[in-house]
Formats: sequence, structure tokens, C-alpha cells
Amino acid sequence: MLCLQSTATGTRICLAAEGFGNRHCFLENIADKNFPPEMASCVFVIEQALSVRALQEMVTAESLGTSETSSTGKSSGGSRTLLYGHAVLLRHGHSKMYLACLSSSGTSSDKLAFDVGLQEHSKGETCWWTVHPASKQRSEGEKVRVGDEIILVSVATERYLHTAKEGEKSIVDASFKLTHWSVAPFGTGLSRTKNVGFVFGGDVLRFYHGGDECLTVPANWSDVPGQNMVIYEGGAVMSQARSLWRLDLIRTKWAGGFINWGYPVRIHHITTGRYFGINENHEIILVARESATVAETAFCLRQNKDDKKIVLDEKEEEVIGSPLIKYGDTSFFLQHMETSYWLSYKSFETKKRGVGRVEEKQAILSEEGKMDDGLEFSRSQEEEAKTARVIRKCGTLFNKFVRVLDSLHERHAHLQRQNSRRSYNSGGGGGSSLNIHTGSAPQAGARMSQSDQEEMVMCLEDLIAYFAQPEEDIDHEEKQNKLKALRNRQDLFQEEGILNLILETIDKINLITTQGLLSILLGGESSSTWESINSYLYQLLAAIIKGNHTNCAQFAQAHRLDWLFSRLSSQATGEGSGMLDVLQCVLTDSPEALNMMKENHIKVIISLLEKHGRDPKVLDVLCSLCVGNGVAVRSSQNNICDHLLPERSLLLQTRLVDHVTSMRPNIYVGKVEGSAMYRRWYYELTLDHIETVTHLEPQFRVGWANTSGYVPYPGGGLNWGGNGVGDDLFSYGFDGSDFWTSGRNNQVRTVPEGQPFLQKNDVIGCILDLNIPLITFTVNGIPVRGCFKNFNTDGMFYPVISFSAKYSCRFLFGGDHGR
Repeated sequence: MLCLQSTATGTRICLAAEGFGNRHCFLENIADKNFPPEMASCVFVIEQALSVRALQEMVTAESLGTSETSSTGKSSGGSRTLLYGHAVLLRHGHSKMYLACLSSSGTSSDKLAFDVGLQEHSKGETCWWTVHPASKQRSEGEKVRVGDEIILVSVATERYLHTAKEGEKSIVDASFKLTHWSVAPFGTGLSRTKNVGFVFGGDVLRFYHGGDECLTVPANWSDVPGQNMVIYEGGAVMSQARSLWRLDLIRTKWAGGFINWGYPVRIHHITTGRYFGINENHEIILVARESATVAETAFCLRQNKDDKKIVLDEKEEEVIGSPLIKYGDTSFFLQHMETSYWLSYKSFETKKRGVGRVEEKQAILSEEGKMDDGLEFSRSQEEEAKTARVIRKCGTLFNKFVRVLDSLHERHAHLQRQNSRRSYNSGGGGGSSLNIHTGSAPQAGARMSQSDQEEMVMCLEDLIAYFAQPEEDIDHEEKQNKLKALRNRQDLFQEEGILNLILETIDKINLITTQGLLSILLGGESSSTWESINSYLYQLLAAIIKGNHTNCAQFAQAHRLDWLFSRLSSQATGEGSGMLDVLQCVLTDSPEALNMMKENHIKVIISLLEKHGRDPKVLDVLCSLCVGNGVAVRSSQNNICDHLLPERSLLLQTRLVDHVTSMRPNIYVGKVEGSAMYRRWYYELTLDHIETVTHLEPQFRVGWANTSGYVPYPGGGLNWGGNGVGDDLFSYGFDGSDFWTSGRNNQVRTVPEGQPFLQKNDVIGCILDLNIPLITFTVNGIPVRGCFKNFNTDGMFYPVISFSAKYSCRFLFGGDHGR
């Protein structure tokens, strides 16, 4: 784990990347200790190192499709030691993407340069860089050491990884100009693997106090004085994103090393991006990054409260440290380094909605503190930490976007007031219309440049992919794990208010569009990216609420539903598709919203058939209105029929399903204490005729049923109620391929693809042994793999078959038997 540092721009900088929304690399200033660098975004992991010849062989094999690579394209070979002259694959620590030479060239004025950024896969040569010594004291083939100055060359483009200052901004590109990079250590994978459970720099964690509460910010936190505070809170917040913090060592060398006693650290709040600091009243507040000086935000961990200051040797900052502080095991006190005050708390009373007056604890600094000021660390889950970072990115981007829209709207309102005053002073009786394009030019902050729009589009695309539903064809257990992770992401976004922020953004966009201010916002240019932003916002809203009852239930309110349908009725063709997705998610996952549907709501949906044509999504929404949780919603069905069918030549297609019938002979066998009745029984069934007469495959099962509870009703076929034998707990059936009981199947016999499970003249044998107990089957005298065992033997058993139309079969019990 390393950072690439340089001084080519005149100050000490570090190569950094974000990976979510923005794929391009940028530079992080690490020279000023009073401006905390985002070291977590500067970390790259050496994924693989190969000789150039081995790399060429691997790329050739990949192109021919003969290499043994993983899903990311990474080969299993490689060197454990990085040597000069080798090609290296660098993976970004946060995003898990690869440092690559991109095909675009928009950030630099050099026409021969390429952009440098992150790529999701490592196939081909674009992600590989050869390492060369920048000093004459090193030569090709030697080991690359910590602190060495190196030159990185892109294998694909043969250009140097270069940085320079162009005007006021610094750029990173792949150019023919040379830049020396210094290899700075961040941490090692080996130390983290060997010392699982110990606290490292850059870890995302929670501060637990007393085991039942943690350090967090209030739900209504803002940077306004009086609301900018840090509190101790228990309950649901202990699993929410606003209680997550990151522990950053102030040093930049070995910043990912062990956290030890007395080491100066900054405590970074994940979702706000601010730092744990103090104000003039010694109260704990969150400080903005540009104000996070060492004096205000430097803290250290202490084993006990004493007045002795820990003096660190300079050599201690040059090493990775020792594993001393453990998650959930080591108690510590937090001391502010500048004042030597201790983190403590003061109690105060506040009113909470729906609860009344409650006592809360506000975090403060105290000269002596309290006896119970001790804290413990609790590690956050990796998925949880990533979602919190995404929340911060989205919150920043959406808030910036809303501010731009607000400033434009305020300027429009100001110009309208000026115009009305002029009309009044000139004696005009009627109000004159205002041309917003005349008059003074709008402020620069009220415009969205093309780069801002592109960043917004990329962020929305990544968000939609982040909330995508798992694939249907994956393993059941894997799918359930992915669904659980997705629900957690959706819940965290809703708890942090991002869902409401998206709704606010949609409202602001509609306001700007209806007022005709769009051309000013875009600087007088029409842009296709704006249409993408508008469409993606609805798709993102649908992705965040899909399958999540809690999020969908937010729309089960009269004003929310009215808002939803007002947006739906006023939208253009391209935007309507995303809003229909939102509506279908609400109707599918929120029965409360389904029961609140009114006649005018249904009229709006039916009107979309005339506006957009017979769009399948509109018909899907109409279907969702008709049934909720498997129960018919009669009011919606009647409204749809009343307003859709009259005076329209619209064909409503229904799907017929085969009726399944169950039949049995008048024979009962059982296990009765003291009875001489046989306990082992066998019968056969032969198929005389099979014919397919509908669009569905014929239904057939044979087996044993029990009088204790078998009721083959209503007989509607697969997924349409009872399907006969094997659909409940009291029957055991076989269909020629699978065993059936309790409505679940288990394949026990392999049948060639395209052939029916059973064919004409096949003989199925059914065996019941009540001694074990056991049920098994044969097909044409060949035993079927598997059996039913250890089932309940209460009641009487009898043979039974369940079949659809055009099946003809006979029970064989011995002797002559008819159909």
C-alpha cells in the first residue's frame, strides 16, 4: 500500500482519485499540515508486478482467449518483489479500480497527452506501468525501495505519468514530459492480515461509550451555531451512517500504520466531510476542512488520565508502529493535544418529536472530565463505510446543484420585482411581461458548465449501478446476500436524508424548467447531458426505493401521491419512463399506497396510453393497481374497467391456466398399533395417452397423500393455488423428474432437454414403507435416486394422481383394471 508523491508543481502533492462519479485522477496537497489531506483517496495497492516480456505473453494469451485469468482480468502469476524495469498494476484502495491511461485528452492543453484515471477492469495494457529509476544510483533489475524516486511509463501509450501546473490548476496526464514520483509507504497488507482486530490509520469506525451509546452528530445537524454539535446517542443511530468516523494519522508517511498511544490523529466525520474540533467555549463541533488546523483538530489516545505529556521521537513517525489498540477490547481516553483537555460530556434536556422531553449528552472538552469518559472502538463493515462515502459524495454534489438552482431562481424573482416596480412607476396599469434574457448577465455561480453536467451524469450513472438489483441467474444464497446488502444501502440513504434531497432536486429542476430559465442555467446552450440528468434522477429514485417497503411507504401519504401523479401528468415522453418505474415500485412494495389510489390517479395513468401509446410500462403499472399481496383490489379494478374500456378498441388479453384435477382409488393404508395390517405397500401407474392442448406444459404428478390434511384445491396449476399432490405438507409426489412436497421440488432424475418427463406407456412404481417410514419411486422398473423419509405417519395414506387435460392413465393394483 503506497502513495505516489511529487514536488513538480512547486509544492508537495500526492496522486489521488475518487472513483465514484469522477474517474480522473487529481492531486492532493500534503504540504500544509493545517489543511488536512484526504490520504484515503491517495492509496494504491500493488496488485501485480511482471517483467515486460511476461506481460506481453499474458496480453497475447488474453487476446487469444487462452489465459487463466480471474473476472477482473488479473493473471495468477507475478513477482512478489517490485524491481526496476518491471511492469506494475496499481489498484486504487477505495474504489478497487485500476490506475490507467484513458483514451480521452480533455484536462490538459497538451494535444499529445492522454488523461490518467481509473478503470474498472485490468484487461489489456492500459492499466500497466513500467517502473524506471529516476536516480543514477539505481539501475534496472534492482529492488524498488521505500522513498525511491521513480519514473512511471504507460505500457499502452509509452508516455510518462506527468503532473504540472497550468495557470491556477494542477493537472495529471500521460505525457511525453517527465515527472519524478516518490514512493511513500501508507501501510502493508501483511500487517493488516496478521493483526486482524487492531486499529490502523484510515480505519472507518464508531466510538462506543458505555456499550449502549456512541459518538455521533444529531439527525438535524447543520453548521449553524447552536446546531453544530457532537452528542452521545443510543438506539438505531448505532447502525446508521451519521455515527461513522475515520481515524487519520496527521503524519503522511505510514499514515495507514498502527494507531498507538500519544500519536496525533484527526477524527474525520464521514457523511459531512468535516473534522472533530473545538470552539472557543471548549465545545466539540465539526470543523470545515479549510479551517481544520492542527491546533483545533489534533487529538491523541491515552490509556489513562494523567498530566504527563507523551513526547514522540522523530524515529517513531518513520515506522509502521506496534499493534496495541484493539477493537472492542481496549478502553481509552481522548485528549486534545493543544489544550490537554479531555473529551467528556454535559447533559441537557431537549424536546423530541413524538417523545417529549429527553435528556441528551453533548460532547465537550473538560480539564478533568468524568469517571466514565472511557471509550472503545467498534469497526464498521466495509460495505457500510463505502455507502457512507457515497452518501457524502452525493450530498455534496446534490447540495451544490440545488444551490445553483436556488440562486438562479432568486435572481429571476429579483428581476421580476424590478420589472413590476418599473411598470408601476411608469404608470402602466397592466403587468408587462419580463424577458429574462435582457438586463444584466446572471452570476457565474448560477450557471452549470459542461464539465459540471458531465460529473453529475457520471455520478448518477454510478449511483444507479450501485443500487441495481442482483442478477436473476445467480446462486440463491449469493442473491440473498446481495439483496441484504442492497437493502442496507437503501436504508442508509433514506436515514441520511438523501432520498428527500433527490425529491427536492427534482422539484427545483421542474421549477427552473417551467420558468424558462433552463437556457440561462446552461449558459445559452442546449445540452443533451441535461436531458440525461433529468431522466437519471427518476431512475435513481426508483432504484433507491425498489423492493424496500420502508422507502416506498414514504409515498403512502396523500401529498406524496399527489406530487407523484402531478409529475407524471406533466412529464415529457423521455422523462415519463423513469417516473413510471417509481410509481410501479411504490404500488408493488407499499400496500398502503395501493389502498390510497383515487379515481383521478387512475385517470392520469390511463391518459398516458394516449400520450405515449400502448407502453408496456403503463400496462405494468395498471396491472400493479389491480392486485396487492396476491389479493384483488376491487376498487382499482372497477375504476380501470370504467374508464379504460368504454369507447376504446383496446384488447385486454388474459392468460388462461390449465385446470389440474386430483383422483384417487378407494384404498386406504396406515400404521395402527396392535393391527395386523401390512406396513409395506406398492402400486403402479401406466400412462396411456399424453397430449398438449394449451400453451402450457401438461401437468402430472403421482404419489401418496394423507387423510390428515390433503386438500387439492383450488387446482389452478403451478403458482395458481393448489397443484395437487406435493403442494402441501400432507402429500408426496413425483412428476418424472422432481420430488414434490410442501410446494417445493427437488430434482432426482435427469431427462434429456426438450423431452417430456414421462412418455406414453411408461410405468411408474410407487413404494410406501411405514416401518421406516419411507416413500420411493421407480420408472419402468428402474429405481429413482432419492426418497422421502421420516415423515409423519398419523392418519391413513392413499394413492393419488394430479393431472391436467388430455392425460390418460391407469392404476395397476394386480388383475384387470380399466382406465
